[in-house]
Amino acid sequence: MADATDSTGQAHCKGTDFVFYTVDDISAGVQFYRDTLGLSLELHNEEAGWAEFAAPPTTFAIGEENDRMPFTPGADSAGIAFAVDDLTATAERLRDDGVPVRMEPVESQVCQMVVIEDPAGNGVVLHERNDGTHGRRDPFPE
Repeated sequence: MADATDSTGQAHCKGTDFVFYTVDDISAGVQFYRDTLGLSLELHNEEAGWAEFAAPPTTFAIGEENDRMPFTPGADSAGIAFAVDDLTATAERLRDDGVPVRMEPVESQVCQMVVIEDPAGNGVVLHERNDGTHGRRDPFPE
């Protein structure tokens, strides 16, 4: 096995393999992220309580709390921002569909965003950059 540390003894992380939330109901989570937010479901293992969605340039996963997933749903210890094309229209549609809005839309010089909640109470940021881009920007502006 290759050494997982660099010359200083620090762990060498190469990138993000996936981002995840812990949910208390995998079926409700899949329905929310697939049907409400429109993410493409790539893997769903009901028995294991795990699902993965395409969220380029990475993968977004949800999993039910268990011995291999020792995280508590809704603890707000993690977060994710999904890019959308029309934040105002998206936020209105979700609100009309009964999705809880934790933070009303806010605007900055570079973006606008809103925070909604998934069925487990996790905050989900919906984000729209003013320049129309999405995903990792390399290099990030200074």
